[in-house]
Amino acid sequence: MERRSPYLQRLAWLDLLLHREILRLRARYQLSLDEFRGLYVSDRQVDDLLRDNLGEVDPDTLASLARKAELEFRLCRDGDGEENAWQRLITAGGLSTTEEKVLLLALAPELDTKYETLYAYLNNDVSRKRPTHDLALRLFGEGERQRRELRQALLPRNTLYGKGLLRPPSAASEELAWLGQGFALTPLVADYLLGLPGGGRLPDYVRFETAVAVVGESRMAETLQRLPQLLTTSPQEQIPWLLLQGAAGSGRREGARTIAQRLNLPLLEIDLALALQDGSFVEGLREILLLQRLTGALLFISPLERLFERDGEPSTIAFRLIAELQAASPRICFSGTPGLVWGRLLPAGKLLAFELEPPDPSARHRLWRQQLEQRGLSVEPSRLQTVAERFQLTPGQISEAAEWSARMRLLRGGNGDGRVDDELLFEAARNRSSAQLGRLAVKLPQSYSWQDLVLPPVVLQQVEELASAISHRHRVYEEWGLGRRFGGAGGLKVLFSGASGTGKTMTASVLAGELGLELFRIDLSGIVSKYIGETEKNLDQIFRTAHASNAILFFDEADALFGKRSEVKDAHDRYANIEVAYLLQKMEEYDGVVILASNLSKNIDQAFSRRMHYVVEFPLPDEAHRQRLWRGMLPPELPLDGDVDLAFLARQFRLAGGDIKNIVLSAAFLSAREGTPVGMQSLLQATARQLIKQGKMPSANEFKHYYPLLAQVSR
Repeated sequence: MERRSPYLQRLAWLDLLLHREILRLRARYQLSLDEFRGLYVSDRQVDDLLRDNLGEVDPDTLASLARKAELEFRLCRDGDGEENAWQRLITAGGLSTTEEKVLLLALAPELDTKYETLYAYLNNDVSRKRPTHDLALRLFGEGERQRRELRQALLPRNTLYGKGLLRPPSAASEELAWLGQGFALTPLVADYLLGLPGGGRLPDYVRFETAVAVVGESRMAETLQRLPQLLTTSPQEQIPWLLLQGAAGSGRREGARTIAQRLNLPLLEIDLALALQDGSFVEGLREILLLQRLTGALLFISPLERLFERDGEPSTIAFRLIAELQAASPRICFSGTPGLVWGRLLPAGKLLAFELEPPDPSARHRLWRQQLEQRGLSVEPSRLQTVAERFQLTPGQISEAAEWSARMRLLRGGNGDGRVDDELLFEAARNRSSAQLGRLAVKLPQSYSWQDLVLPPVVLQQVEELASAISHRHRVYEEWGLGRRFGGAGGLKVLFSGASGTGKTMTASVLAGELGLELFRIDLSGIVSKYIGETEKNLDQIFRTAHASNAILFFDEADALFGKRSEVKDAHDRYANIEVAYLLQKMEEYDGVVILASNLSKNIDQAFSRRMHYVVEFPLPDEAHRQRLWRGMLPPELPLDGDVDLAFLARQFRLAGGDIKNIVLSAAFLSAREGTPVGMQSLLQATARQLIKQGKMPSANEFKHYYPLLAQVSR
């Protein structure tokens, strides 16, 4: 292996010392002819290895050559301070001459494999190819004072081991006496000295970029304009720590790379998601911090929320990590998601926090177009604008959605013009929305269309206006400036009021399908908790996750949570009112669509009602609408008897659409059991059962001449 020029003179000095020690060993044990020494490295092999540097050296002159080499070693160390990797390491580590010698002893095998052979020979064991504490004492400890200094330098907590320059003895060597224990250069330090910082021996959770190239202009460019001056002129212990806050994919890493580029520094990145799975992370951090100090890199640690427990408190390992960072005082840039209380972990007086705002619709439109064009894809401009407005995706999510579109288009056999159809584009946007509301919500299918809605013309018109408002809310709030004038987060709050089964859930599903958005029904039983503070936590999780998912939130039977606040008579009433107030606050902050469904609008607290942008009343259907509902519930595949009289059913029974759906389904099961088509008998029997569930007794007055068909209905 070709040696790097800064180390040639030092290695020549080391070869002299090794040669002297070998001659001493041979003289002491008279083993110059013992070919089995070390089992075995032969004398001839050792002599040949040393002759490369020294030639034929007379033993009588070896001592004087060693003294001369020692003088040259000191001159090289104390000379003009040539700015190479070795000199920077000595300076940054604050190493003494004794420590530098030990470091060179550990470095030599990284430069030339011959030193493994020489060390094995001197250790009297071919399997021990690394330097040992004993070998270091024999080579460099000429007197008692030097030997004492060497022992001190090789203690575990002192500089060489403590700063991560040397790798501690392996577990296998711990059974040996201290003198027999071996040591090696830390891989990170070895790579740095070999001119390979960030080489292949970095841990999996570390990434090193020597020349940072930022693609495009960062959205933080203006904010970061003066940061280099602040970070370079402050004293080392006063350098502020940076915190970039934003959702996943918001450009936090891009921001850190921009800072590094403007400072003309490498970027040293630690991925905490991987690092915390490594049990030796905190111990290995010292080596990483040493590499940071040697290279001057900007340390980027992400995502910081991994250092917090579920209850929002910092973990035990978090405090150890911050203590190590404070001791090293490097230039650091953290990244994390908003919402955590960083002051519980990070020193507030040393922290500069920046919020990465999500891109507005025009920026999202530009990002969509750029990402699609990079992949040779195109979309009709108006549809691309629609996707940009409806889905509040981060730059990272848009990039992933564009990549997903390219792959799926190929799998589905798209033609060569690069055109992406609307369905694929909306599907890509939904897939990247990360709709993970978990146990607190249920994703509703969107299997209905406008034709399935059976509503009075006035109500249908209101629903169509609502769909238009949802579609154009970004233009009204942002482009036309009404969001700044009226405040709020730019969302829409809607109240659907009406009896059960009148079409509230179906209408919400139609709206979501029309707009290409996901619809989530909130499970109120999972939200409301008897434990103080739990309801608020659940609500916060719902609205925070819903923001990332770009979903419509549907609170069915919302009276349970949005009901009128009561007069405060005890602590329970006071806490219940606090929950309502908190929910009101979260709704105001939410920039998406929230639909509250209630069986009776008067049950909803007035504070909520006043803030509703749209209130839609769903009446019970009249006879004409009931006949349409009956007809719409009977698919073409359903076998029907000729005696079915839908006009009679619509005229005689004032039922909602949900009731009619249940009746048709129950009648189908009854007919399937009998092996007959669905006829009036099964429909009427199912109708009687539905009335019983509502607390009504079937009467001859209602069923008229069909009443005898109810003989099998259990009363």
